[in-house]
Amino acid sequence: MTAGNVPPQAFVAREAEMTRLGRLLAEAAAGRPSTAAVLGEPGVGKSRLLREFSASARASGALVLSGWCVALGVGEIPYAPLIDALRRLVRELGVTSVREQAGSAYADLEHLVADFHGEDGEPGVVRDSQLRVFGAVLRLLDLLGTDRPVVMVLEDLHWADPSTVDLVGYLARAQTDERVLLVFSYRSDLRPRHPLRTAVAELERAHRLERVELSRFTPEELRVFLGTVLGREVNHEVLGRFVEFSEGNAFFAEELVAAGLHSAGPGSDPARRLPVSLRDLVLARFELLSDDAREVMRFAATAGRQVSHRLLATVCELDDRRMGVALRECVDQQLLVTDPADDTYLFRHALLREAVHQELLPGERLRLHAAMAEALTTDVQLSYAEELTVAAELSYHWYEAGLPAQALPAAVRAGATALRLRAFREAERQYRRALELWPRLPDARNDLAVTRAQLLASAADAARWAGHVDHAVEFVRQALVHAETGHRGELLERLGSYLWEAGDSAASRRAYAEAGQLLAELRPSAVTARVLAGTAVADVRGGRYEEGLKLAGEAIEIARAVGARAEEGRALNTLGMALAALGETQPGIDALREAVRIADAADHLEDFYRAYGNLTLAVQGAGRLEESVSIAFEGLAHARRFGLEHARCGGVLANNASVALVQLGRWEQATAVIAEVLLERPVRESLYPRLTLAEIAVARGRFDEAGRLLAEVRAAGRDVDEPGFVGALYAFEAEQSIWRREYGAARAAVACGLRKLQGAEDRIALLRLYALGLRIEADEQVRLSAVRSRRGESDDLAVTVDDFARGARLAGRAGRSPLPDAPALLLQCEAERARFQGHADAARWTEVSRAWEALARPYPAAYARWREAEAAVASRERAAGAEAARAAHRATVELGAGPLRAEIEALARRARLDLAEPAPARPAVPADPFGLTRREREVLAHLVAGETNRRIARMLYITEKTASVHVSNILMKLGVTSRGEAAAVAHRLGIHEELTKEE
Repeated sequence: MTAGNVPPQAFVAREAEMTRLGRLLAEAAAGRPSTAAVLGEPGVGKSRLLREFSASARASGALVLSGWCVALGVGEIPYAPLIDALRRLVRELGVTSVREQAGSAYADLEHLVADFHGEDGEPGVVRDSQLRVFGAVLRLLDLLGTDRPVVMVLEDLHWADPSTVDLVGYLARAQTDERVLLVFSYRSDLRPRHPLRTAVAELERAHRLERVELSRFTPEELRVFLGTVLGREVNHEVLGRFVEFSEGNAFFAEELVAAGLHSAGPGSDPARRLPVSLRDLVLARFELLSDDAREVMRFAATAGRQVSHRLLATVCELDDRRMGVALRECVDQQLLVTDPADDTYLFRHALLREAVHQELLPGERLRLHAAMAEALTTDVQLSYAEELTVAAELSYHWYEAGLPAQALPAAVRAGATALRLRAFREAERQYRRALELWPRLPDARNDLAVTRAQLLASAADAARWAGHVDHAVEFVRQALVHAETGHRGELLERLGSYLWEAGDSAASRRAYAEAGQLLAELRPSAVTARVLAGTAVADVRGGRYEEGLKLAGEAIEIARAVGARAEEGRALNTLGMALAALGETQPGIDALREAVRIADAADHLEDFYRAYGNLTLAVQGAGRLEESVSIAFEGLAHARRFGLEHARCGGVLANNASVALVQLGRWEQATAVIAEVLLERPVRESLYPRLTLAEIAVARGRFDEAGRLLAEVRAAGRDVDEPGFVGALYAFEAEQSIWRREYGAARAAVACGLRKLQGAEDRIALLRLYALGLRIEADEQVRLSAVRSRRGESDDLAVTVDDFARGARLAGRAGRSPLPDAPALLLQCEAERARFQGHADAARWTEVSRAWEALARPYPAAYARWREAEAAVASRERAAGAEAARAAHRATVELGAGPLRAEIEALARRARLDLAEPAPARPAVPADPFGLTRREREVLAHLVAGETNRRIARMLYITEKTASVHVSNILMKLGVTSRGEAAAVAHRLGIHEELTKEE
């Protein structure tokens, strides 16, 4: 065998990995989808494993979609592997067949490959978030898997653009029962802050990923591998050389075969013939090529890992015959492989492309990138994915060619294209490149149809959707420096929105206020309505409901006057929330339903789900908890149709459902909803669901878990001033401290919460903290009384109690109408105050428990029953105390509320109360419950006693046949099929006792 002639069929030592992937495919075929990550060091055999598995999957009847990431800059091309996979799918099945199978899912993705099959896709469609792309991909895979399982293989994700990484994370989390196996590969030597590293870690924590890590060959595996490559056994000496220099890496070993290591004689020094690194190995082999072949390889490496024949023919300075010979040499030496169906060449291994590209001299690099850019400018069909990504390729090539005058407009176009594709991180990267070049090209930028302020605004939009809200804020602030007066109001509106998302609510309100001042001098417009609506949102979120209501009303008037329907819906959304919070629940709910209808008609998903989420809160605030859960689940079902249940909108609905479920006492279901949809999100994006989990953990006595959750939420939400968040956080911290008898910490939590809620109009949050504060002081008074504390301490507590009681009464009277929770909380505050004063008032606590029970709130009702039992025992009403204690204990057992259950059991031990439920009185059984005749009842009595038909006949002086008829009639009337079942029914219902009495 000559150097370089390495057979490609060497595939050994991967049986375990193939078995694991095969098992996952079998599970996917049965409707249990999963995601696998094939990882390992460069050259260990990831691509080869995936090729073998793909072939095996196809042979088993699966549909295999495969795509590669493009090594062009650092994730320059958005959705490159997705585009690649879709193009191959269309090529394999035909566009008509794909449309028929995928329906609307393909319609949402068609724009990614429309240029490939020569169609423009659906005109006029504006896709308002990349989540639509993500949801469409999931629906496409689901529909394609109707008749056969689907395997989607995405290779080399270490080069993936951020949007592709996000897509993979979404698909892995969102799968439910699709017949889909998602497999992706990446190098295990990712840099520390590589986005894929974070994504993989999150998926592993959520148990949504199976790692298939490839290790190097053992010496025995390497021996088998070399025997397959060389076609003969290798001796111990040759094997030793390969073990020493390849260290078990399959690619190293193949390159060493190509370098002739296996043929080194006994007296030679192999180390002198071998490169010291993989790059040197590749270049040593590269240097064996002819001049023409090396030139072709340099152009191919400049283009990327995959390059079309037409692009090479265009840029390469060789005539057709010489280029054909050179390409044949590259393919024969297995440096390039061909894809005949796509008329492209692919580097056999990405490391080959990297090494060749790095070997270029500075002048060569500039010249080749310029040639690529010029060719793509002349003919966009030479691009990797034609018009959709040619802007990104041109931006990259012009930039690498050192030609900023051409790179600037290309970067601007690439940013706009990426925004259109909803590839927001790539768009941000392109806009950053344009902004970097902008100061250097005062002449070139004059030809652009964009100002610096507009460029910065676009960069802000891209950064915001990419999840970089801090970057968005900075971009908008820079844009304001360069903006003209007419544009400043809209930019300030954006700044207010971004600042709120960044957690700086005070600065957000200032931005909205400044925007309002600027726009007040201009004619009313849709922007004016947006600014007023945004300011109203900030007020409502901050607990200033009356002011928010006023501004929302003004926004609605302006929006209707200028015909801005979307802005009207947004303002109605805020109006509805303000009305509901002020106690006008039904008008608020009506406004929110109208906001939902407007957003639905406009197909504006963000506004639609925001209004849907607020509707669930308004209905919940009205005390209609079951209806709130139903609406939330209805919204989640809608989100699932678009693949959005794991997005922020789905997360809000899931969290709102979980809050209502907790109040209803369905804690397990609430935990399951959160675990399914929300917990994989970063802490900052899942503050409320983590608070809900903390509430359950506190009530169940899992204090370590609760403490961890509360600490995470406090750290991540330190700048959030929404009353609902602040009130819940400090209430849960206070309750946990109460159960742990840490009254100083509990007092501090209540005081901090009340201080932060000062000026807010959220009555329920205030009443909840006042009730906890009064509970703390009542507990402390009981403790001081037990130890006969100094009078001064008790007087200090009385002052605090009076302040809390006064604050509770004021909060209870605030607002336009009472909210359902308010009366129950006010009653509880008064009962806690009476407990502080030493009044054992069981009747007052009975009133509290009934108020909570009327609202279907079992946990606070159980707490009130406990206090009722305490007061009854103190008043020597033992029977009433036992009854209340049993009711409270029963509820805590059902809920799993450990700390409250322990307190009730302690009271029962002290007061010698029997918590055992009394045996229920057996209901009277009608003399003839099943319409039996007197004779049939007599037969049934003997049947229950186990008598046979013959014995029954003798005892009743009837024939055996008559007895048999009676038994058949009895079985029919009782609805059973055997004598044993008939006897069991009689025993269970007590019929046999009645029959015995008759006897």
